[in-house]
Amino acid sequence: MTAAAEGAVPASTIIGIALASALVPLNSTMIAVALPRIARDFDISKSHASVLITVYLAAMLVGQPLAGRLGDALGARRLAIIAVAGFGVFSAAAMLAGSFWLLVALRALQAAFAAALSPSVQAMLREVVSPQQRGRAFGVQGSVLGVGAGLGPVIGGLATAAFGWRAIFGVNLPVVVVVLIVLHRQLPRSTEQPAHQKRPIGNGSQRLFNGAFGAAFFTQALSTFSQYALLLAVPIVLDSRGWSAATIGAGLSFLTLGMVVMGPYGGRQGDLRGRRRPVLVGLAVTLLAVGASAAFGDAVPSALLLTTLLLFGLGLGLASPSVMTAGIEAAPEGRIGSAAGVLSASRYVGSIAATIVLAGVVHDDGGGLATLLAVCAATIAVALACARGLPGRRPASAEPSVTATRCR
Repeated sequence: MTAAAEGAVPASTIIGIALASALVPLNSTMIAVALPRIARDFDISKSHASVLITVYLAAMLVGQPLAGRLGDALGARRLAIIAVAGFGVFSAAAMLAGSFWLLVALRALQAAFAAALSPSVQAMLREVVSPQQRGRAFGVQGSVLGVGAGLGPVIGGLATAAFGWRAIFGVNLPVVVVVLIVLHRQLPRSTEQPAHQKRPIGNGSQRLFNGAFGAAFFTQALSTFSQYALLLAVPIVLDSRGWSAATIGAGLSFLTLGMVVMGPYGGRQGDLRGRRRPVLVGLAVTLLAVGASAAFGDAVPSALLLTTLLLFGLGLGLASPSVMTAGIEAAPEGRIGSAAGVLSASRYVGSIAATIVLAGVVHDDGGGLATLLAVCAATIAVALACARGLPGRRPASAEPSVTATRCR
């Protein structure tokens, strides 16, 4: 029996579920500060050590759609338990790695299990949370993800300074234990049921890329492109202006802060006003923020850049929960896990595209920022057009229809 029938799901359960997916950004950002120490211990270059980041991102892009399909076959709860346990096992093994290439292999296996976390979490949230509260649940998840990404460098730096780089893998173990307890004790067994055993709803169509899902996919990929472009470009610009690494890190936290603060509110607005409206408003805010900096060209004042980060985070925090919720709700009953995996992968499509564009546009002295900001503004404008295909009506007590206007 789902929460739609039983009533509101406790916030502690939602947070516990979301903690599983928070392991992904935590381990994506936490290792960055440990790379110099890893390089020194294994007598390799820092650029060589960055393979540990590349293999992780590649596993996320390729593994999440595959993991989503596996979740449909096994059940979301069962897949989440396997993924969290496997993630913990290979995190512990990485602490004992005696060679760099063994560490890379263990990191790849850790990432393979991590790839299943977001799809299984999103599938469980759709299963246990009623449509009228689903946006809030995804908003909480978004905030937890933001906290994980924001705390990663801080936790990684403290752990590495105090105990060495191996400690960054040990940090995962207490979180793994907490998540396993939540998954075992607080989730209904219905989330363990494979998709083929569930009764189809609506017209029974199993087509994944219907109009609303396509709108959510492209809206998320395009908005993530602009998010990562800012995250990667702003440090280059501020470094060229003489800012210290610590100060740059504090400045980047403005973007994360906006997303964390606005996420639950954005999800609630999606529940109250329909999925489309908060997305359009949020993306409009991000467009105005980027446009304001773009108007000044490469010489944009640093204070305005930081303001742009804050406003962009607030706008994206308002929009993101409803984008994800709309995409998951648009999926047919038998393909919820697949939908979650593909939607999660859309973030990596956007982020990888941002790194490619950044490399060709922005220079070490900060030149080319105006061009990148113009590209971001155009990308957000396209995301706004795609977002018009999201459902505009408030969620009903029953599952919404999967039909919607196509992104064009």
